[in-house]
Amino acid sequence: MRYRLPPLNSLRIFEAVMRHGSIRQAAGELCLTPQAVSQQLKHLEAHLDLQLFQRDVRSLKPTPAAQTFYLHVRDGLDRFADGVQAVQVAPARPQLSLYVSPYFATEFLVPRLGQFTSTVPDLDLRMAVGVEPVQLDAQSLDAAIHWHYQAPPGFAETPLIDDLKVLVATPSLLQRLPVNEPRDLLAHSVISSLVTNTLWEDTLTLLGVHERPAQPVMRLHTHAAMMEAVLAGLGVGFISWADAVRGVQSGRLVAPFGMDLLKQLPPQQMPRFSLLVRPDQAYSPVLRQFTRWLLEEVCTEAVSGFVSTCRQAPDEESDGTALLRQG
Repeated sequence: MRYRLPPLNSLRIFEAVMRHGSIRQAAGELCLTPQAVSQQLKHLEAHLDLQLFQRDVRSLKPTPAAQTFYLHVRDGLDRFADGVQAVQVAPARPQLSLYVSPYFATEFLVPRLGQFTSTVPDLDLRMAVGVEPVQLDAQSLDAAIHWHYQAPPGFAETPLIDDLKVLVATPSLLQRLPVNEPRDLLAHSVISSLVTNTLWEDTLTLLGVHERPAQPVMRLHTHAAMMEAVLAGLGVGFISWADAVRGVQSGRLVAPFGMDLLKQLPPQQMPRFSLLVRPDQAYSPVLRQFTRWLLEEVCTEAVSGFVSTCRQAPDEESDGTALLRQG
């Protein structure tokens, strides 16, 4: 039988737009511009001689024909994916190759990793640790767990958990340079992440301090280095929640404005850890299982000690189903 079909790429784009309900989000997943996605949709409508979307300035509403067409296109692409997996030679052992942010690895992942590996017999697990984003395909990686405010372009993101920070200092530093009111912070050196962030400015705004004098700032590459710098009395600094709790409880650190100050930041000003994958990747069963385990067993309030907001942020999938549905 000779099939008279639209170009496969236009069907992939149509499926992504319908699934996301947004040209912008579909373009981000497919690493295309919104203009290119819109153009492909128009080509598809021309090929079908059918209107698939009702458009206005702010919205894109699928027609009844598009809803019906979507069901068939989705099922067809699923069959293609099943066919690809069916003819590929399965590895002798399940494999999972990860690139993980250092703090997430030591605080969340590694201490609980045995819970996951016990459910996947003979798993060949490989994990590199680092701060900088990587090209997953160049490194033959399945996924990365990355610290950021906004996911770098070219990845499909599953938000995992906020990296809730606490502003702390040593008791000896605060004895030498007391912080009795928010403005007293301006007399201190600041220890912060080398990764671009606005934590210091956002914290001063939260405290009602509108002055922005030049202050000595020490920017360090890893959370461990920041922790050591704060403990050495080199300045006030932002420490992740679990380490801050341990430091305050032991008396080594003081949180002059309380442990919960930065919980008041809006979600877009809160750094987070996310699972990043290539948008065109065929997800293996073990990667889907690993993602579900992270969301259900690791990145939870019971483990972190606080309620994470990143999985309920607007325009985000809150339960990882965007990743789990694919492949």
